[in-house]
Amino acid sequence: MHEDSADRASETLVRLEQERCAAMMAGDRERLKQLLHPDLIHVHAKGQVDTFESYFASGGFKVDYTRVERFGDLRVRVFGDAALMTGRQLLTAIRKIGGEHVRIDSQVIQVWVREGTLWRQTAFQTTPTEMAVSPAN
Repeated sequence: MHEDSADRASETLVRLEQERCAAMMAGDRERLKQLLHPDLIHVHAKGQVDTFESYFASGGFKVDYTRVERFGDLRVRVFGDAALMTGRQLLTAIRKIGGEHVRIDSQVIQVWVREGTLWRQTAFQTTPTEMAVSPAN
């Protein structure tokens, strides 16, 4: 891949990642279904594993997200029709059952694949560097 096309792909992927974070905060399942690949494997902070189907059945929606933000060096490496994205993510949320506040500061690795002109996330794994759950107010 030429450097300029890799740069364009990287810019596109950073924008799509921002859209993924915004869709999570908005609870926008339809946008997430466009961004996530049907063969998705999503590994949560506590090690639970979701597929595309189980993620939308409940896995990604047991909380109301109040912040999903990427920090620092969000690194994107493009390898043809696949890309590896790594970097820090800060997530805060309120559990729908119980109302506890969750804060997870983590390192995240994602795999994105391009089919035609469309990039979709096919793998996600978060490894917490700090994780806290506090009682509901």
